[in-house]
Amino acid sequence: MSGSSPEKDRERLERGRRILEEEAQAVRSLGDSLDGTFARAVEAILSNPGKLAVTGIGKSGHIARKVSATFSSTGTPAFFLHPGEALHGDLGMLESRDILLAFSKSGETEEILALMPLLERMEIPMIAILGQPDSTMGRKAAWTLSSAVAREAGPLGIAPTSSTTAMLAMGDALAMVVLSERNFGIRDFASLHPGGSLGRQYFLRIDALMHGGDRLPAVSPDTPLRDVIVEMTAKKLGMTTVTDGAGCLLGVLTDGDLRRTLESSRSNAAPILDIPARSIMTRSPATLPPETLASEALTLMESRQITSVVVTDGDSVVLGVVHLHDLLRAGVP
Repeated sequence: MSGSSPEKDRERLERGRRILEEEAQAVRSLGDSLDGTFARAVEAILSNPGKLAVTGIGKSGHIARKVSATFSSTGTPAFFLHPGEALHGDLGMLESRDILLAFSKSGETEEILALMPLLERMEIPMIAILGQPDSTMGRKAAWTLSSAVAREAGPLGIAPTSSTTAMLAMGDALAMVVLSERNFGIRDFASLHPGGSLGRQYFLRIDALMHGGDRLPAVSPDTPLRDVIVEMTAKKLGMTTVTDGAGCLLGVLTDGDLRRTLESSRSNAAPILDIPARSIMTRSPATLPPETLASEALTLMESRQITSVVVTDGDSVVLGVVHLHDLLRAGVP
């Protein structure tokens, strides 16, 4: 083992910084290579009525998969097509109205070159992002974008480092310019990421999280406190709604209300347990309609320093209760 020392740590840090600077320089140099071809490739994707197939093999294939995912998540239907599998049946995934975006360092990837006559017959144009623009793929592609780098980062200069970083950066640039021209906004992004924090912020509603039906704590206004305690204990929300015969909300009772009532009459606890819910309930509790966003419910709870909100319809009929813990478990931002 090489061990560690302050001197060795400084040496490692310096090497790491040098690698990062070499890769950053490779990306910076791409800006000088952009020309009208980039603009025309953007227009081709924007005007394309079909899907964007993205392909590559080896390290370039890993980059292609990531760029495909970026396009898909930002409003451009895209998928990864393995060039080898395409030659053995997956070519059926393509239609004549699609575009192929290909990644290759050499521009001589055999599997992709074998596809090109088939693409031409299907009238599917190709955008190529290549480390060697002056290559067979570069000459045959409809639009060729350079991801050429002076050298690979690292002491050997042979492992794909700067070249794959440059490919990824060029693919991202293409995707982000397309995104901007589609007027693709945050809400659009959130709609494609319903499981992410943005999706939860913009689309998760409280009716998807509320406790309703048999899980809804509810008592009548005449229910004695001893039975109120039983209901609150069974439903485990630290509160209960108080409703009339039609299910309309009259008020709420929380464990804090019970605690304060019991503490104020310690010497006479038995009669206290016979007091009806109406005597100590809060008559104007916080309520929200079911279509309220979960993020808005969280804001209300935080501003009013409460831990639950009753969900009601337009006629004040109780539909459920949403608790702060429900929002936090769902990852509501």
